[in-house]
Amino acid sequence: MDMRSHTLTVGLMLLIGALFAGSHAFAPAARAQAREIRIGGTIAVTGTFSVEWGPTAKNFMDEWAKMMNERGGVFVKEANAKLPIKLILYDDGSSADRAVELYERLATTDKVDFFTGPATSPITIKASTVAEKYGIPMVTAEANSPAIFARGFKWLVGADRPAPQWAEDYYAMVKALMDSGAMPRLKTVAVIQENTPHTMDVGWGGVNRATIAGLTVVATETVPPSATDFSAIIGKLKAVNPDIIYVATWAGTAAAFAKQAFELGLKPKELHIPHSTITEKYYSMVGASIGEGITGTTHEAIFKKGDKDAYFALRKRVGLSGFEAGWTSLRFIALEALTKAIERAGSLDRAKVMAALRDLKYETLHGQLAFSFGIEVAGKKVDGVGNKVVFPAQWQNGKIEVIWPAEVATAKYRPRQ
Repeated sequence: MDMRSHTLTVGLMLLIGALFAGSHAFAPAARAQAREIRIGGTIAVTGTFSVEWGPTAKNFMDEWAKMMNERGGVFVKEANAKLPIKLILYDDGSSADRAVELYERLATTDKVDFFTGPATSPITIKASTVAEKYGIPMVTAEANSPAIFARGFKWLVGADRPAPQWAEDYYAMVKALMDSGAMPRLKTVAVIQENTPHTMDVGWGGVNRATIAGLTVVATETVPPSATDFSAIIGKLKAVNPDIIYVATWAGTAAAFAKQAFELGLKPKELHIPHSTITEKYYSMVGASIGEGITGTTHEAIFKKGDKDAYFALRKRVGLSGFEAGWTSLRFIALEALTKAIERAGSLDRAKVMAALRDLKYETLHGQLAFSFGIEVAGKKVDGVGNKVVFPAQWQNGKIEVIWPAEVATAKYRPRQ
């Protein structure tokens, strides 16, 4: 080989090597002989979404990690030992951009092995790009907008059922109660939806699943994020006088709407606000005269399956009783799914754990959890969506009660006065 050919060959080898290195430029170096499992994430401790999560959410997750470590940790076959969990949580201030910065920090500075997702779809839709960038498995809890899972991402799964499906349980209940005479015969529904991921999807379900109960949708109104003035919309709704108003907004926005509707004399027979029974704060936000009888959605129930003893012990440790903070079982299941996948992979290798998550099927608090791939939801092909059951609930005497189905109900539905 002459000198010119040799130089060309060496140059090509160096170029190929540089390109290969570049393809992994964002990947943190693997940790040799790991002695702990590092899980990182953010949560809305402050900001808009703290109404529904807040300090309680961080406390719940921190106590979960402590409880897991008190049990000895998670068995990892490659280490031939149970490894403790180091949970690193930051407050994203309910900001998607801030969450992205913090997940970058978790990946590059804290060098976490896995991600737990932030609260809400509006934050997760951006934060999950960091998981995809670095090839770090992310298991989300509350985020369930189909748009998040329709991007072909390879490192993302979510425990909750897709948001458009939330309406199915509510309308099935309405039909069953009307058929039994426990609910007055209703004919029309109006849907209000807040223009953010998740709430728009919940609204989609509110419109498109109304046929389950034989209802006619007479109005659909979209409001901007964190809207505070609903006077024009309330005027329109009073003109069509719907039997049900289905309010697909975040809790803070829903509280503003409910108070204005009451003040302006809009009194539907049924006011359904999914997020009103996810946060224990809602009743006090609107007052008893408005809050009493509002129906919503909760992830909580009197569970009789899965690791129920650990779950209820954890709730007790953070001072929760009844169905307060109605996201806790969902977040418990999401964290549990990640640790189950680690055990089944027998490794902290991210690709192996991600493969285990894709195939994961096990008995949770509500029944078998599984992630679905390549299915259609609300006209979108999605990958990695979960199947966590939700339950219709109602505010009764200042408490959140599960009202359907009968096998988990803690109270019977009461018509609004």
